[in-house]
Amino acid sequence: MSGEKAPKKQSFLQGVAVLTAATIIVKLLGFIYKVPLQNILQERGFGYFNTAYDVYNVLLMISTTGLPVAVSRMISQAQALENYAQIRKIYSVSMKVFLTIGVIGTLVMLVFCKPLSVMVTTNENSWAAIAALSPCVLLICIVSAHRGFFQGQSNMTPTSVSQVYEAMIRVAFGLGGAYLMLKKTGSLVYAAAGGIFGVTAGCIVAVVYLRIQFGKSNQILRQGGGEAKSTRQTMKELLVIAIPITLGSAGLQIINLFDTMIYMRRLTGALACDPCAAEIALYPRRIRPRASITSARRSSICRAHSLRPSRSRSSRP
Repeated sequence: MSGEKAPKKQSFLQGVAVLTAATIIVKLLGFIYKVPLQNILQERGFGYFNTAYDVYNVLLMISTTGLPVAVSRMISQAQALENYAQIRKIYSVSMKVFLTIGVIGTLVMLVFCKPLSVMVTTNENSWAAIAALSPCVLLICIVSAHRGFFQGQSNMTPTSVSQVYEAMIRVAFGLGGAYLMLKKTGSLVYAAAGGIFGVTAGCIVAVVYLRIQFGKSNQILRQGGGEAKSTRQTMKELLVIAIPITLGSAGLQIINLFDTMIYMRRLTGALACDPCAAEIALYPRRIRPRASITSARRSSICRAHSLRPSRSRSSRP
């Protein structure tokens, strides 16, 4: 490759350090976001907020768990072989898959926001929050495609910086949106939508940042050669890696969603009070955040380590 030099690869430990630092910052910003948000939305409004997240998490796991890992591993292998044409092919194919899944997921959340709210909580009060969060499915698919692209080249910085930007915007727009919507409408339904819109705004900023970084890297990649596989073969390899991971991750989220649906109906029936559903929706979430920062370092190590086997295999004669 001539002209511009490709960015220097990060070592395994450097990658882990960058990802861990970013993850801890994101978790801390998430704490700063959730605590005042709950005070603004109160128990019931925060229940609406969390119901939207329950629906979103299932679609998120389906669209962004297996595919980014598959993209990063395949790009890592092509990078080790200096096959830059195949890197471009992997990115192109994966982006088409991500966009297809993202559009479908966004439409499902947007069109069926009221039925989804009833399915989870037995009432429609979470519909506005679900609708406000729906663009995130498409946006996070685009984000995941780019993060997989950079991680496959042992460059964890764009992923880490985009995560921090996303969290910062989420705090500012989420708290501001919840406060303004509550003040303007007096409705917790719309205040929850305003609070969760911060997540959508954060994803938009992450997409813009990653597109700028991708533009710089793509100019360098175009200078390299190599021979790309067919679209069909690239797609097959991508899905072989992605599907088992996706099934495992999405399966857990689907089980959690069914768990929420069951205890919501049990408790609202026992209490004979449908409005109590929003408060009940908070109970399991009082426990989950405690493990978040503890798991940040482990998650970063796993992401960085997942690329090592593909590089070592591709380096063999």
